[in-house]
Order: sequence, then structure tokens, then C-alpha cells
Amino acid sequence: SLSDEVRECVKEKLRLLQEFLLADTQDQLKILEDKLKIVKEDEGVEQNGHSNDAMKSPSAPKGKGGRRSKADSEPKSELQGFKGVLIALHVLQCLYLYIDMIIYYIWGKKKGCDVQNMVTTVIIKVGSDALWEYLARSVFTPQTRFEKMFFLTSGLILMSYITVMFSLYFLPVFFIQLYGLGFVCQNKAKWVSCPLSRCPNLAVKEAEDDENMDEEEVLPLKETKKMSQAKKKKQTKNKISWVGEPIKTDGRKEYYMKVRVENEVVEVGDCVSVSPADPSHPLYLARITALWEDGDKMFHAHWFCRGTDTVLGESSDPLELFLVDECEDMQLSFVHGKVNVLYKAPTENWFMEGGMDDDMKVIEDDGESFFYQLLYDGECARFESPPKVTPSEDCKYKFCASCVRNREREAQDLPNVCEPLEDEKSDSKVFYGLATLKGEQYRVGDSVYLPPEAFSFAVKLASPVKRSHRKDDVDEDLHPEYYRKSSDYIKGSNLDAPEPFRIGRIKEIFCNKRSDGKPDKMDPKLRLYKFYRPENTHKGPKGAYHSDINQLYWSDEEATVNMAEVLGRCQVEYAEDLVESVQDYSSRGPDRFYFLEAYNAKTRSLEDPPNHARSAVHKGKGKGKGKALQESQDQEPQEQTVPKLRTLDVFSGCGGLSEGFHQAGISETHWAIEMWDPAAQAFRLNNPGTTVFTEDCNVLLKLVMSGEKTNSLGQKLPQKGDVEMLCGGPPCQGFSGMNRFNSRTYSTFKNSLVVSYLSYCDYYRPKFFLLENVRNFVSFKRSMVLKLTLRCLVRMGYQCTFGILQAGQYGVAQTRRRAIILAAAPGEKLPRFPEPLHVFAPRACSLSVVVDEKKYVSIYRTITVRDTMSDLPEIRNGAAALEISYNGEPQSWFQRHIRGSQYQPILRDHICKDMSALVAARMRYIPLAPGSDWRDLPNIEVRLRDGTTTKKLRYTHSDKKNGRSGTGALRGVCSCAEGKSCDPADRQFNTLIPWCLPHTGNRHNHWAGLYGRLEWDGFFSTTVTNPEPMGKQGRVLHPEQHRVVSVRECARSQGFPDTYRFFGNILDKHRQV
Repeated sequence: SLSDEVRECVKEKLRLLQEFLLADTQDQLKILEDKLKIVKEDEGVEQNGHSNDAMKSPSAPKGKGGRRSKADSEPKSELQGFKGVLIALHVLQCLYLYIDMIIYYIWGKKKGCDVQNMVTTVIIKVGSDALWEYLARSVFTPQTRFEKMFFLTSGLILMSYITVMFSLYFLPVFFIQLYGLGFVCQNKAKWVSCPLSRCPNLAVKEAEDDENMDEEEVLPLKETKKMSQAKKKKQTKNKISWVGEPIKTDGRKEYYMKVRVENEVVEVGDCVSVSPADPSHPLYLARITALWEDGDKMFHAHWFCRGTDTVLGESSDPLELFLVDECEDMQLSFVHGKVNVLYKAPTENWFMEGGMDDDMKVIEDDGESFFYQLLYDGECARFESPPKVTPSEDCKYKFCASCVRNREREAQDLPNVCEPLEDEKSDSKVFYGLATLKGEQYRVGDSVYLPPEAFSFAVKLASPVKRSHRKDDVDEDLHPEYYRKSSDYIKGSNLDAPEPFRIGRIKEIFCNKRSDGKPDKMDPKLRLYKFYRPENTHKGPKGAYHSDINQLYWSDEEATVNMAEVLGRCQVEYAEDLVESVQDYSSRGPDRFYFLEAYNAKTRSLEDPPNHARSAVHKGKGKGKGKALQESQDQEPQEQTVPKLRTLDVFSGCGGLSEGFHQAGISETHWAIEMWDPAAQAFRLNNPGTTVFTEDCNVLLKLVMSGEKTNSLGQKLPQKGDVEMLCGGPPCQGFSGMNRFNSRTYSTFKNSLVVSYLSYCDYYRPKFFLLENVRNFVSFKRSMVLKLTLRCLVRMGYQCTFGILQAGQYGVAQTRRRAIILAAAPGEKLPRFPEPLHVFAPRACSLSVVVDEKKYVSIYRTITVRDTMSDLPEIRNGAAALEISYNGEPQSWFQRHIRGSQYQPILRDHICKDMSALVAARMRYIPLAPGSDWRDLPNIEVRLRDGTTTKKLRYTHSDKKNGRSGTGALRGVCSCAEGKSCDPADRQFNTLIPWCLPHTGNRHNHWAGLYGRLEWDGFFSTTVTNPEPMGKQGRVLHPEQHRVVSVRECARSQGFPDTYRFFGNILDKHRQV
């Protein structure tokens, strides 16, 4: 698993080592073999040549018991001792060479190797081969009693050798710690695990990896190009003639039903191939939807696309085609020949066919036969069941479903007006009662969303000032690392977050008259009343913090906008007219707003709203008690009650995914699978009615497929037909380190948990399927993992799509991008991804994969750290009380929502890790200002709580990159700052400024964010399993308190309600979150 360069270096070193080792021992072996040969010859002569002499001389001198005398046995004893010594020396020699090579690499002769792997390889390749050779030659063929005894001795030596081998596996740890060489981690490849569990650079390195993952772009998948625009075709020299008479004449066009191309008759509805201009490309395939002549013999082609032209790429079935909404008129001379394209409809028993081990060929591969089962939308990467369209009898000869759908989409995209109002007249305008846009109807009195630039407000708020770091005001001797804060960008800042949609109520719908007196219906206008959000008033963001997120203020300010700017409709009601509580009204959908007061921008005050601000049906009805109000409520479209889907949650963790579906009201989790016991226990705590399996998912599926009804614990297993929805997030570690996708790595993929999860889908055939994973899932191995996953779903017959969603756009104060794959069974409607609800920092929203429409502007403002946790009581480093009181009321909309309706409010798991004395001191000296991190630490001596005192960090080398400070002081802490190799003697311990950070900061973006504080008006980094100041998140310090974030604060950043329970110790709970 080493890089090519390092691998070659290691191979060469191993070769030289083996030569050196064996060259030294081969001569000794030869001498040993010669001596053994002499001894064996002597023994043979003694037994054969001297036997008669022995008989003749029975009184020959012998030792006690008739044995050979001690003097006679001494040569062999000496020889056997020499063999033992030689083996022992060999082991010691290996040991010396292993240590020598470790130190050789550590000291920088060659960078980037995996020390543990190298040592293990040396031991196995060199040591064991040589030792087994010795044993095979001299020990495993015992002949004398002494050799048998030596066999046992050698066995002990072998056992000692094995012990040494395992010891050597951890030897680098001992040596590195002994010599202070923790910096070895800095040169390791990102996928090599550090041998030092306590090495500070391991956490630093992980922080860099996470930073790179968060900032890097996910490469967009190949965009599907339209056939008519991207495909160059070649004309053929086929003979073309009409068959029969024209069936219809339309102007110059004469329509036919059949045509002869060479020797084949092709008719409307048949499929043909078209020759590409590049002969290396496969034939293009299309269905003929019309044939006509208007000077040229023409046909209308409704294109198919091959799987290679979709997101599936090279993973697709070469015989499978996909319908696309692309078509064009072409000359028949482009037709290459006729082909057969079969529609593969789902079988009636599709839901029960899962798990059948059949590789049924849909169609024979004869080069002219293909099949299709799905329609592909290239813009959104959606595979859907083809819509059923039945043409009328009078247009069958020229009906194209693609044309119909494209015309409908184009018509919806254009604004239109109707129902002119005769009683409202103007010399320059024509007024209307109804406007339509994108399939939505708008009337006077309706409320609409508009982009932020559609209109402005009378109150001009001061724009947030970007914080600049003035280095002139900083004591460089006291804060020697502050110079590294060269960028004004602060991780987790919302300074560049856009504004949410503007909201207005339609007062008039009109079109301006053209010079000829007719209305310009191509450019309808809207006259609107403006609604203020709390943050648009003079109160600014502080006003929004205490207000409901869907609260507005009426204003009599008006604006005129183009109808084409409207982004959607919403419902805005006067709260006094509601027949239900504001909370119940708001909970019935995201597009519901209310107002209680009007805002007067001139006086900067709140007033009672005017009478015309209330909906027409509500006027004069008081507190919503009236017949007209009741009628209006009855006229509202009632939400259809849908039975909750019986759900199986695989790799469930503590149940976050299931909790989200429960809150959405669409599913009920009946079964969950989670191998890690603390997470499984947490799932049971929150879902007592769910059957939770703590077993390997592969074992469970095997049990079900073999016909078992229960597992070994007596828990009932879900059977085929029971599961209506499958959700889960299979881990990808099994293949995340592979560089290329070939036959070997494909085998690894087949044995991965992703495929296990897909096997569940194939067996149970649920109505809906969801796979959630890390953002980089879409780009693993050039997207091959994603492609194979989608290919499996398509092969099963599922409709499917994928996208990357940002959690921060859905109501939490955290940047968390996740890849989501959705699938729906045949006959079901494939869901679209939910529209973003909250604006979020654009830098964190660069999703690179278009999900329906890419949007940064949304309905609501962003949720901040202040919204998330400002109401939680203050705790200290290491707080361990599992249950405490809130000591206060919720202050923000988010806090009211996340606390829920507890009868006796108890705050659970507001506990945080107890950091070491040195780390606690560092946290204490991090300033409270936004953007503060380790670079703000002073270089001073501090007495710690354990009674020890830190040392000042010594700057001992010149820094080639950063030069000297303004006072002329050095800035390097290691010889590598001067361009030399690292010197282990430069390592410093127990300093307030961690030595490892300035040591490697020049090549890691100055480790921005490590030991960083959260910003009250910002957001969390992606929540990880273990919040460490030098870990993946980096910014894990409380905005004002000298501690890391608590379990409950992390849980809130993930959207877990305060009533959600976790299980185990504090690290278990952090991992569950």
C-alpha cells in the first residue's frame, strides 16, 4: 500500500539487507555444513568400519553405561553449541538491522514510508526465511539424542523469535517515543495510520485531512449532452423509397406510415440506428415517431441513450437503453438500419422476486437487439419509469412524447395572465385576476417569494464589517504565531451568508400596454405589499434571534416586480385570524408565515396592522370566529393522510436517520440493525417498540434467506413483503483506500457493506430505498462506487437518483455535506430532494452536483451557534453531571423547537470531556474573539493545575518561508524550517504553543482553526466522533467558556431533540452523535 517511489526504495533496501545478511551467514553456514558432514561421516565409519574392532575388543574404553566418553562427544557438543549460537546471533543480527533501518528512515534518509509495515516485511521476508533454512537443515531431521534435545532448544529459539517479531511490530513506537521522533507522522501519506496513539501530529494530520475534504471540490460527474447537439452523424448511401401513399398532407409535408431503407421496411414506431461520424463510436439509436417528405425524405427521431451516456458510465449494461426527452428532425439518409428495442415492463410479482439467484438475460446479444425500462433525466441524474402517454387516433402518425413533454415544460416556464378585470381600467395598464408560472396559479391577495434583489427596504442596516487582522498592534514577542493569520476568512463564519427570499403580498396583476394599445402579455408585472422579516427592521439580527423563524411584519411599502422573478408561493396569515395555535399552523408546512404587527420604517416602530392587511375572507371576523373563516378553512386543501411506511434501518447507529423520518411522519421503524452495542442500546432507549438486532447484517440476511423466522435470541426476523422502506448508511472503509477500480478492487467492492446493503434491497424489494453516505461517496474511485450502486438498483428495476445535500440548509448550525441515493419501486413516484429551507454560507454549499436546481437563497435565515446552544447553562471542563436543570427559558425559535414539550424539563448529557492540564491551559488562553485559535496563544510560562509549569517555546532556526519577525526574532522551531532534514533534538515538550503546529504550519495552511472557538453567529464544523482541539473539527471550543463542546451541544448541532437519549460513557455518546 506504499507509494510507487517508496515501494521501490523499500524493495531495494530489502534486497541490500538480504544480501548483507546472507553474505555474512552463508560462509558460516558452509563451515557448519562441512563440520556436520565430517561428523556424520565419522559416525558412519564408527558404526560400519569399526564394528568388528569393537566386537574383537569388547574391553574397548567406554564411558559409564557403555556410552561414548565425554571426550569423544565434545566435538559434536561444541558443534551443536555453535549451531545454537549461530541462530541466536542471526536473530540478534536481524534485530540490529531492523532497528538500524527504522532509525535510517525516521531520520529522513527517505521520507514517507510506513515504518510498521516495513519492519514487519523485513522480519517476514528476511528473518523467517533464513531461520527456517537453518532449522530445516540442522534441526528438523534429528538423529541422535543430543540432536533431539537440540530440536527442543531450537523450538524455544523459534518461539523467542516469534515473540521478538511481535515486539518489533511495536518497536517503532518505543524508539520514536524514546528519541522524541513524533514528527515522523508529518511525512506520512494521509492513509497511513500513525503508530503513536498519543502522537500530537496524528490529530493534526487528521485535521488537515478533514480540512482538505471539506474544502476540496467534488468532481462533477460527466454531464449528459443532448443528442442533437453533441452527436455528429454520417449519411449513408442506402436506397430510400416510400411504401404506400401519403396518409396525411399538412402544407408542404406529406406524411407516410412506412418507408423502405435498402431492403428493410421501417414504419412509424420502429427503432433505427444512425451512423456516427466517428466510426469508433457506437451506433446512435432512436424511435421513428413521424415520416414525411417536403423536398427531402425526413423522419422525426426520439432518441434513446446508451448507459455509457448516463451517470452509470462504463458500469452499465451494453444492451440496456434509456429513454430521454430529446428528439430532432433528420433526413432518412442518416438511417443505418433497423433495430429491435424491447420495453422491459416490471412483472406483476416484482416485489416477491427478490433474492432469486437468476441471471436472466433480457434479450440476446445479436448486435441489433436492445431493451429499455426507464427514462433518464440527465440534468438531475434521475432514472424514472417512462410516463404512459396515449396519442389520439388523429395524430398517431406524428405523435412524439418527448415533444409533448418539452412543450409543456417550456409553457410552464413562461409567465401567463388571464381573467382580465373589466372594472379596473387604466390608460397604460391592463389588470388581471390570475397569473400562472411554472404550473402555479397566483391571484390578488396571494403571497409570493422573490429573490433578495427584487426590492429593498426603507431601513438601511449597516452591513457587517469584515474583521481584519492588524498585525501592527500585536506584540510579536508575546504572540509569535499571530503573523500566520494572514487571511480574513474565518472557518464557520456566516458573514457571507445570503439573505433569504423576500416575501410580498400581491396587490395588482397587470401588463403595460404597448404602443398599439394591446397589453404586453409576455412581460406581466406584480404590484406588491412588502413584508419585513425581524432582521430587516432596525433591530437587525438580534431581533431575528428572539423571534419565530416564520414571523413577519406587515408594511404598507409597495414594490413592482416582474412576474418572471417570482420563485414560488407561500401562505401568510394574520395570527389573530387563525383557528389554531401559531405552533400548529406553522408545523403543517414550511411555507407558512404569520404576522401580528405592522412595521413603520419612518418611525421605526411596531403598530397594529391596517384592516386591508388581513385576508379578504377574514376581515371583520375578530378572533377567527366566524362562518366565513370556517368556510375558508374548509376550502383549504387538506393534507392526505398516508399510512406510515414499515421501515428497516440498517447500520442504524443510535437512530438519527430513523428519528428524522419519524419527525417527517412518513415512516415507522419496526426493525433496526446495529452491531455496536452502545449505539444499539441508545436506539432501544428512543424506540422501545423497535426490534433492534445487534448482529452482522450479512448473518441476519442469510438467516432470512434460509427460511428462518427468528434469530438465535428469539427475535422475529422481517420477512419478504414486510419491509416497505429501507434506509441506512453503510460504511465505506472497506474500499476507501483503493486507488483504481480493477478486477481485484471490484472483488473488494463486492464484499463491502455497500453491497450487503444492496442485497437487503434486492431481497426485500421495499417500496422506497435510501442510502446516506459521506459526500465523497460520489467521487470514490472516479465515481465507480456510485455508478455500481446505481447500476445495481437499475438492474433490480428501481427508479433512482442521487444528490449531495448540505445539512446547514435544512435547519442546523453545521456544515455537513452528505451524498443521498433515493430509489422507488416500479409504480411508485420517485421523490425529489427537498428544497433547501435555510440560507447558508455559499462556500459550504458548493455541492458540485446539481440537485434539481442549485439554490443558495432559501426560505429562512441561517441557523447559528447562538440559536443552537445559548440557552444551555454554563459548565466547566470535565463536567460529568448526566442530568441538570435548564436554569432558564428557551431564547430562540430553534431552542423552543429542540426542547420539545417535556412535562418536567430535564437537560441530559450536557457533559464534556475532561482535558489534560496542559490542554485546559491552552483553552483558557484562547481569546473569546471570533476566529481565535492556537495562533493567538501567548508564548509564556504557565503554572498548570497539576502543579507543573509549562515551558516557553524556543525559536531556534531561521524560517526560509516567513523570514524573521518585526523584532528580528527567529520563527523556526526545527532545522526543516531552513530546508534541512528534521532533527529529533529540536523536539520541544510541555509548551503552551504546541511545538508540532509551527513545525509543520507552513505546509498546512498554518493549521487554521485548531484550538479554535466557535463563533456565536457562525456554525459548527462537521461533527465527528471525538471532539479534540487538534482533531478533525478543530473548532470545538465553546464561544465563551474554556472547554470543548458538550455531548448535548453536539447533539443539537446534528438536530437531535433534547429528549433524545444516548448510552454509554462520554466517548460512546460523542461517537453516537
